[in-house]
Amino acid sequence: MYTKHILKKNLEQIHKHALEEYPFECCGIIAGLTDKTDDDVLFRCTNIQNKLHKMDPKTYTRDAKTAYNIDPQELFKVFREIESKGMMLKTFYHSHPDHDAYFSDEDKKMALFDEEPTYPEAKHLVVSVYNNIIKDEALFEWSSKAKSFEKIF
Repeated sequence: MYTKHILKKNLEQIHKHALEEYPFECCGIIAGLTDKTDDDVLFRCTNIQNKLHKMDPKTYTRDAKTAYNIDPQELFKVFREIESKGMMLKTFYHSHPDHDAYFSDEDKKMALFDEEPTYPEAKHLVVSVYNNIIKDEALFEWSSKAKSFEKIF
């Protein structure tokens, strides 16, 4: 379904990641050297939301069943590798355990800074998982005209 935007092998790995992390959200990044998907690299990331929620439940009101937060050190390492190899950031992905594949208010909050996307060129893939089964996925990109993330598939 997403072969134009995401390699089949990467989508399979994302599905595997989502099932392994269920009932918690998984998260990760796809980067590549060109606009084509042929050379894309998948980076699985660690969701530290449960750790943050346990440390400070007033600030981090959600646990990893309904939110994700990529470990900042890991994110820095991934971004450093992307930059050092001359790759471009293409897609952030995460799962929605026991929820549909939509771009939630929490997703928007994570993707925006001062009402603008932190990474305007990056797409966002949301994978829906119910009872350890991939139900659906949806891909979103920023629309500067609509000032929101719009579903493209």
